[in-house]
Amino acid sequence: MLVELGIVGIIVGVMSGFFGIGGGTVSVPILLYLGFDIKEAIGISVMQMTVSSFAGALIHRKKQTYNPSQMQYFGYGGIVGAVAGGYLVKVLDASLLGWFFLSLVVFTLVRLFFSNPIPVHAEIINRPLYMLIGAGIGVFSGMLGVGGSILMTPVLVSFLGFPLKKASAVGLFYVMFTSLSSFITLSWFGMVNFQAGAFMAFGSLIGIWAGIWMLQKIKITRYKQILVAFYVVILMVTANKLFLG
Repeated sequence: MLVELGIVGIIVGVMSGFFGIGGGTVSVPILLYLGFDIKEAIGISVMQMTVSSFAGALIHRKKQTYNPSQMQYFGYGGIVGAVAGGYLVKVLDASLLGWFFLSLVVFTLVRLFFSNPIPVHAEIINRPLYMLIGAGIGVFSGMLGVGGSILMTPVLVSFLGFPLKKASAVGLFYVMFTSLSSFITLSWFGMVNFQAGAFMAFGSLIGIWAGIWMLQKIKITRYKQILVAFYVVILMVTANKLFLG
């Protein structure tokens, strides 16, 4: 099982770097199929995201993809929201969490499909608004074991005028805050399988470098098409698990 987790970590790392996600949208469904229950899957996913998002943020910082002094306010709000979400994992029914996850993917897919990958208006710069958005998304992050970028990226593109590739990079930067907060919270509640999480995290470090390199090379229109297709696959996998068990 540990070897399989390492391989999954590599795959998740590539997708994390390429799509700007923490990896929970990929790893949680896969972990469910490997036999973990939803709460175990969330704990393992959060540990993997904590490690890989830090690595991804360092790479993007070196490439100067965005200005961290502005984007950090998303993260500050996300920390607060993720703590609340981590607590909700403790008290909510596992099947309800699965439906939350599915609903989140559906909303994101619709918003992304109708968004323009090339901004139609200037970026909105508003630090209090950034913190409010970060906190709201952070609640979902802590509840569902996802970094939050699956929702953050469409919000940045659709409402705040961010270019798609920059939004993906900022989404991964945001994950660094929410995943750390969720990891501390879930560890406190004894809900993290550290051995399984460590193997996935190590694998993701290998994959994330390749994923970010691919992001830098691909054309923006093609990138949006692949991103939408990716969300459709996640939707189908998650729905199949919920409906068929």
